[in-house]
Amino acid sequence: MRTELHPMRRPNAPASRDVAQQLTEIRRLLNSWEAAATRDQPFAAVSSLADRGADATRQLFDPGDLVARIEWAKRLAGDTREVVLAQLRRAQILGPQRRVSIKPTSVDIDALSRDFPHLASVVDVVRRRVALAERSSPPSLRLPPLLLSGPPGNGKTAFAQRLAAALQSRVIQIDMSTLETPFSIVGLDVGYATGRPGVVWEAMQHESMTPVVVLDELDKARQGVGERDVTSFLYSLLEPVSAKRFVDGAIGLPIDLSRAIWIATCNDHSLIHPAILSRFQQVRVDCPRPDQMPAVIRSIHAELIKGADWRDGFDHQLDEGVLTALVLMPPRLVWQSLEEAYATCALAGRRSLLPSDIPVAARDPRSARPIGFVRFNEERHRA
Repeated sequence: MRTELHPMRRPNAPASRDVAQQLTEIRRLLNSWEAAATRDQPFAAVSSLADRGADATRQLFDPGDLVARIEWAKRLAGDTREVVLAQLRRAQILGPQRRVSIKPTSVDIDALSRDFPHLASVVDVVRRRVALAERSSPPSLRLPPLLLSGPPGNGKTAFAQRLAAALQSRVIQIDMSTLETPFSIVGLDVGYATGRPGVVWEAMQHESMTPVVVLDELDKARQGVGERDVTSFLYSLLEPVSAKRFVDGAIGLPIDLSRAIWIATCNDHSLIHPAILSRFQQVRVDCPRPDQMPAVIRSIHAELIKGADWRDGFDHQLDEGVLTALVLMPPRLVWQSLEEAYATCALAGRRSLLPSDIPVAARDPRSARPIGFVRFNEERHRA
């Protein structure tokens, strides 16, 4: 159902439930932003981009377009007016000039090669694009949309997150298997009761205009005709020319989304519509070989320890016996097994892991496991 918005709507008229839930936070943000967004300095940045040295910057939006949208938003009614103005004023404060992704160092790339040896072909794509970026001034990296295809649980999403860290970019993770509508990604006209900005707009409300957008399980997304196809937004956003003038359905301000980095994961690329598939550079990601697994295990262990509240209570060296107990597992199961092993170690009053701390079900390659990929991995090693 469509709701007409009138500037003279009565103050006590009911707002949509979706918008009303945001009001308290929006009013707080408006109070903090209002002081910075003055008429004399409409595009004062939160932090000076000039202080960032050689970082490359690009224009995200046209300042004149923003002024026009703010005037439009002021004519909206009630709560919707506050929601849209809050978003536009946030963009005003951050300013039209935004940082683009930095070029990863050789150390960053070598670390990706070391920690993800089974993704060597993906690392090679990054390495080649870094070489291309070095021909620009200042150097800034642009990656083609990447589709990482392979069995579940083998580190595809973890690699995307590590790459984002190397680029000093934000990660926006979207579970395509549970996505109900493309409007949650690209926004819905505020003329509708549930109209609001989408994930893409919110991702660009940041000092960097190069988020890493991870589309998990693209092959499991609902595909159909019209609004039943939740992947329809990718047709334009994966094309650099059309992405340069992306317009969120709720905000209506054209922004340059061509610098976003898109990384999709899937188990079976044949289930993806050919028109979507053709927009990605496809890379096959196989399971790590047993000789590659020690490096993968050490990488997973380092990430686990880094974020654990209990890290100071243990010695962090993994001996050969522990590595051997983990070597036939997929990366996803390694993380779970290490957590369980540390719990067992703590219960025993020790500071160092023993091979016997690894859960028996995980150590025994003959045991049944709930992750389908694991059985595939075991059969491959027995073959």
